[in-house]
Amino acid sequence: MLNVDMQAATMALAGIGGLILLLLLVYIVILHKKIRKLETNYTFFMQDETGASVEAKLRDDVDKLHNLQGTLDMIHQTQKDIMAVQNHCFRKIGFVKYNAFDNIGNNLSFAFTVLDGKNDGFCLSSVYGRNESRIFAKPIVEGKCLYGMSEEERESLDNALNYSGDMQAVQKDLEG
Repeated sequence: MLNVDMQAATMALAGIGGLILLLLLVYIVILHKKIRKLETNYTFFMQDETGASVEAKLRDDVDKLHNLQGTLDMIHQTQKDIMAVQNHCFRKIGFVKYNAFDNIGNNLSFAFTVLDGKNDGFCLSSVYGRNESRIFAKPIVEGKCLYGMSEEERESLDNALNYSGDMQAVQKDLEG
């Protein structure tokens, strides 16, 4: 009787072991399919359209970024150089039209001031009369004139010193 129970227990254990083995085999097949799918996806994502690895592509992109940084540094230096040159170019203007004499209308006299980035430049004045017209030029150094200035010339100089690059304001002065 003990022998029969032992055989039954052995058979039951063998059946349970076989069932566990079958379940493990199914699980191994499922894992194998998942690993195969992961390998396919990994290969797909780790290569670009030409077949090169992402690592090589990334290395190439980093090299390009270093080259771009060099180019950007060069552009930045060029911009600094241009700004230094522009500081010596005329870029501020002031313009005032006026009547120099009471008996002459149409605002034919004017004061025109041109300054660079360091407020150096000149003031050009034209005084129009019925019989003659005179033009005067006065140097401006660091925003100041070394000679006496008329009220209109001072206004023109102030306009130039406060000039913000608005050409419409200058056009309005020209038309006024």
